[in-house]
Amino acid sequence: MNVSTNEQVSKMYDDASSSYNKMMDAEITQPVYTQVMTRLFDALVGLSGPIVDTSCGSGHMLAMYHAQFDKHRPLIGVDLSPEMAAISSQRIGAYAKVLVCDMRELDVLEDNSAAAVISFFALHHLDSLGVQAAFSEWHRVLATGGQLVVAAWEGEGAIDYGKSADIVALYYRLDELVDLVKKAGFDITRSVVEAVDDMPMDAIYIEATKV
Repeated sequence: MNVSTNEQVSKMYDDASSSYNKMMDAEITQPVYTQVMTRLFDALVGLSGPIVDTSCGSGHMLAMYHAQFDKHRPLIGVDLSPEMAAISSQRIGAYAKVLVCDMRELDVLEDNSAAAVISFFALHHLDSLGVQAAFSEWHRVLATGGQLVVAAWEGEGAIDYGKSADIVALYYRLDELVDLVKKAGFDITRSVVEAVDDMPMDAIYIEATKV
């Protein structure tokens, strides 16, 4: 199944950027974010390099990490949507670099240069070949021992946006993503499916180490 183009996805998030930003003000207080960031902070002890959020949206996750865990770690936010990147720049631009680009093409980053790569709820906009390309690119930019943290929507087939958006996106099963992460050269350290409050679908959470 063909997913929507970058241009279509970017426009959707451009149009929704203000409401998304407000939604994340409340969402970031959910325990899962603190738990994920705590494990990431612990895993990065002794490892230099930036944390790269490849679907940074409004910048809330990087802002949380900077405020609550490490004010000295370099941070890079990447988003396909110029409007999202602008909001992220307003929030974290004083201490982080924010870029508009495809998460599969992080040409600005050198090989083996990053300590961590984060991708929260963006892989559904890619087909399986795109997901494979993203994992390969993230493996390239991560240093040995670098951390990969992924969240995705769990299921099969196309996501039904109803009347809210004319976008084609895909669910993935946990076993599918775990297999692709391993094929890209990572060791899985955590892989679970958990319910999400007020959402009709479950979430996949994967944490992995570059070997």
